[in-house]
Amino acid sequence: MRQGIKIIICSFILVLVFVPAFDAHSSLPQKRVLVLYSEDRDNPGQEAAEQGIRAGFRSNKPFDVQLYTEYLDVSRFGDHSHARTMANFLRRKFSGMKIDAIISVYPYALDFLLANGRGLFPEVPVVAAAITRTNAENLERSPARRFITGTIARANVTVLMDSILRLRPKTKRIALVAGTAANDILSDQQNRAALKPYAEKINLIDLTGLSMKDTLSRVGSLSPDTIVLYSTILRDGAGKSFVSREALSLIARASKVPVFGFFESYLGFGIVGGRLLSLREHGREAAGLALRVMGGESPASIPFGGEQAYVIIYDWRELKRWGISEKSLPPGSIVEFKSLSLWEEHKIKILGGLFFITIETLLIIGLISNLYKRRRAEAEIAASELRYRTVADYNYDWEYWSAADGKLNYVSPACERITGYSVREFTDDPSLFERIIVTEDSEIWDAHDHHDPSHSKPRIQFRIHTKGGEIRWIDHACLPVKDPQGRFLGIRASNKDITDRKKAEFEVQQQRNELTRVIRVATMGELTSSLAHELNQPLAAIRNYANAAQRFLSQSEPNLAKAREALEGIVRDDKRAAEIINGVRGLLKKEEPCYRLVHMNHVIEDILAFIRSDSVLEGVSFETELAPGLPAVLGDRVQLQQVLLNLMLNALDAINEAKPDLRRIVIKTENEVDGGVKVSIKDFGAGIDETHREKLFEPFHTTKPGGMGMGLAISERIIGAHGGSIWGENNPDRGATFYFTVPSTEK
Repeated sequence: MRQGIKIIICSFILVLVFVPAFDAHSSLPQKRVLVLYSEDRDNPGQEAAEQGIRAGFRSNKPFDVQLYTEYLDVSRFGDHSHARTMANFLRRKFSGMKIDAIISVYPYALDFLLANGRGLFPEVPVVAAAITRTNAENLERSPARRFITGTIARANVTVLMDSILRLRPKTKRIALVAGTAANDILSDQQNRAALKPYAEKINLIDLTGLSMKDTLSRVGSLSPDTIVLYSTILRDGAGKSFVSREALSLIARASKVPVFGFFESYLGFGIVGGRLLSLREHGREAAGLALRVMGGESPASIPFGGEQAYVIIYDWRELKRWGISEKSLPPGSIVEFKSLSLWEEHKIKILGGLFFITIETLLIIGLISNLYKRRRAEAEIAASELRYRTVADYNYDWEYWSAADGKLNYVSPACERITGYSVREFTDDPSLFERIIVTEDSEIWDAHDHHDPSHSKPRIQFRIHTKGGEIRWIDHACLPVKDPQGRFLGIRASNKDITDRKKAEFEVQQQRNELTRVIRVATMGELTSSLAHELNQPLAAIRNYANAAQRFLSQSEPNLAKAREALEGIVRDDKRAAEIINGVRGLLKKEEPCYRLVHMNHVIEDILAFIRSDSVLEGVSFETELAPGLPAVLGDRVQLQQVLLNLMLNALDAINEAKPDLRRIVIKTENEVDGGVKVSIKDFGAGIDETHREKLFEPFHTTKPGGMGMGLAISERIIGAHGGSIWGENNPDRGATFYFTVPSTEK
C-alpha cells in the first residue's frame, strides 16, 4: 500500500510537468524519418548514433518527428542477394507511406540507398551520417549530391597518436588489431594510411585478420614498449561474428600493454582514451541537418559536417592500470569511471531514502484511515475481475494481458486450441510466445512497438509453430493499458487464427497466375498465322539451299565452294527457325515470374518479330522510335512481352477499319524523368470511348466482340508488380496511345 501511494504521488507530479509539453507536441506538423543502419541492431556505434539522433530531434522540435529504423546487417549478410532482398522488403513495407527524410548511418547504408533508394524512395532527401571523406568527395562530383548531405567521420589518427606518444613516450611499436568484415577492412585501411608519417620511428605489428584465439595469444606476449591500436572486429579471421566492443573487452583483458581505440563507444570496454570520434555527436548533427532539410533547405546547399564530433575523454581505471598520471592528460579532458566515496557515489540514493522515510511517516496516519475503503474497493475489483474473466475465457480468440514487467496477468484458454500450449505453460514462461514465432517473421514482431502502437502498425500478421509442429497464421492486435494518470500498466492483446484465410488467399493468387498464363496462350492463338509465316520463310530457304547443294554436287565437276555456301545457308536458317520456336515456348511456358535485367528495346524487337508478317499482309505498318542507350530494367521478360503483345493486338483491332494511310502503329521508347523507361504504343483508330475510360483496366470489361476483358487488367497487374504504371490517352488528332513505365536499376 505504501509503495502504491508513492507511485501515485510521483505519477501526479509527472503528469503536471509533462502534459503541457504533450499538448504542444501534438500541434506540430508531423514528419516521418527513416533511419537506415549499416550493421545489425546490436552494433554499439550505431546505438550511440541512435541516441544522438533521438536527442537531436528532442532538443529542437519544429516538427512532430516519427522515427522508423531498419538494419541492413552488412557484416553478416553483405552479398548482393541480401541487398536485393532488403530492397524488396523495404519497398513492400513502406509502400504507400510518405517518408520525409532518410538518415543513413555508416557508408554501406549510403551505398545501399544510392543503388536502390531512388526506386524505393524517389526524391526523398538523405542525410548520410558518419561517412568517409572519400564518400563525400565522390558525392560532390555526383548528381546525387542534389538530394544528399551529411557528416564526415574524419580520421583522427594523427591527433590520437600525438596524445599516445605524450602519455607513452617510450613507445616503439604499434600492434594493429582489426577483423575481416567489410567495415573492419575499411577502417584498417584508413588507419594504415594515416600512420605512414610515423613509419620511421614506430614499427607496425600486423595482427589484423587473425582468429580471436590467435589475437588474444599475440597481444598477451607483446613487449612493454608496445601499444595496441584497436580498430574494429565485427568478424575475425575464423569467420566468427562479434560485437566490436565485446571483442575489445576480450583483447583488453588479455593484453599486457595499453589498448587505444578511435570511438567514444569503446570507452569502458578496455581502451585508455584520447580524442575519440563521437558517433552520438554525429547522430545529433545528422538530426539537425534532417530538420533543416525538412524545413525547406536544399541538401546540396548544406556543406558536409562532422568537424566537431569528437570528445577528449579517458577511462580512469585504465589510467591507473598502466600508471598514467591524470596530470599528463590534455587540458579539458574528461575522466570517466573514477572511484567515488560512499557519500559521493550514493548521495542521491541516501537523500532519496531520507525523503521517502519522511513521506512514509506522514502517510501512515492516512493509510490507517483508508484501510476500510481499500477492503471495500478490493471486493468491487474482485467482482469486476470475475465479470471480465467470464467474458474473456469464453472468447474464441486467444487473448492475453502482459504486465509492464513482461509477466502475463492473464491468458485466455483459447491459446491451447490455437497453439497446443496450455495457459500454465505461457504464464510460467512468458518468453514462450516469442519463441514459437517462425524465425523469418521475427523481424515483423521486433519492429512492432508493443508499448506504443500509435507509432507503428496497430495490427500485424505472422506465423507460429504449434506444439504439434504445425504452422499457423496469427492476426495480432494490441493496445497499451494505462491507468487514469496515464501510467503504463502493460499490453492487452488479441490473437486471431487466420490460417484458413491465408490458405484461401494463396489459392486465389495461384489462380490469378494461371489465368495470366491462359490469357497469354489465348493471345498467342491470335498470332497463329504470323508464326506460320515466320516459320515458312526459313523452311522454304532451307529447301532451296538443299536443292541448290544437290545441283552443285551432281555436276560433272562438283562445285564444292557453292555447295558449302548452300549448306551454311541451311544451318543459318535452321537456327532462325529454332529461335522462333524457342520464343513461342518461352511465352507459353508455365512457370513463376523470374525477374532479371532486360533491355526494353530488345523485348520490343522480339515481339515485333512475331506479329510483323501478319501486319504486312493486312496492310499495317509498324514504326519504331526506340531511344538508344536506355538503362536496363529488372523484370520478367515473358510478362513484359505479354503486356506489349496485348497492347499491340489492341492497336491492330483499333485500326482494323481505318483508311490505308492510317493503318500504322508507332512504338516508342524513351527515358523516364526518374531514371526509368517509358514505352508508348500509338494507333490512328477511333480512340478511347469516353464512356468506357474509367473501366479500361477493370477485369471482364471489353469492347471487342467475343473479347474476354482480361488483357488490360492483367497488363496493369504485371506492370504494377514491376513497380511501374500503365495508362491510356486519346491523341489530339486521331486514335489513342497507351503508355507504361518500368523503373530502371541504374540510379
